[in-house]
Amino acid sequence: MNKLILIIIFWILGFIGGISIYSILPSITNFFNSFIPNLFSKYFFEALIAGIIGSGLSTIAVLYWANKSSKEF
Repeated sequence: MNKLILIIIFWILGFIGGISIYSILPSITNFFNSFIPNLFSKYFFEALIAGIIGSGLSTIAVLYWANKSSKEF
């Protein structure tokens, strides 16, 4: 597969994942703030959650692509 197409696919996956996480982020932060009320600031906690989920999505996408491409060779 062309490298440019792969880069665009990973970019689109990250974009869609980021938008979906951003839309449900307030409910996630309210849930965790009930357990840990004042340990982190709200903005830091939102960035932390979005970063963890975004990196997880991109890692899963790369692992899926690597396993799929290794079976072709």
